[in-house]
Amino acid sequence: MKPEKRYEILNSLPANGPMYVSVTDNGEPFYSEGFPVRFYKADGTEWLANFQPGWTDLKQVIEFEHTQNLLVIANGTCYLMNPEDTKPIEVFGVDYTAIFQASKGRLLLKDQTQLTIIEPDGTHWNTERISWDGLAEIRVENNLVSGLAYDPMHDTDEWVAFKYDLDTKTLTGGSYYSFENKKS
Repeated sequence: MKPEKRYEILNSLPANGPMYVSVTDNGEPFYSEGFPVRFYKADGTEWLANFQPGWTDLKQVIEFEHTQNLLVIANGTCYLMNPEDTKPIEVFGVDYTAIFQASKGRLLLKDQTQLTIIEPDGTHWNTERISWDGLAEIRVENNLVSGLAYDPMHDTDEWVAFKYDLDTKTLTGGSYYSFENKKS
């Protein structure tokens, strides 16, 4: 039986009560305050997680439709968690800055150079590199993602349009491969 409330995001670590569990990408203890989340287990007990943060301001917990796992985004770092277990199933990313809804129940995470697609069951995959350093004006319509990719090359220093088809995993445009094309 799944408990009604599976988690609670806390403003800070509680001053008293049970000790928190450090959740990190390498399993080493983390003693600074990160992103605190209380998890409620199916047996009625609870535990407090202190997630080691990434490099951005993006903080969120996402429930999936097809699995009991949760995606915890702690300042840009993603932790795939089963609320029954204190160890993450998987840790990925460190600098995600935004999240978008996409077609077929997918979520899309944006960092500075590529996109990560989270499927409804919690599995994920990355696009190829789209930008040298910066993605902007991201728009998602059905299975098509469009936006701008920064091109810092000395002769251009501009934003280049791109489109990415989530179903065919095909990139058109972007700034990363345009430099390779110019060299030939």
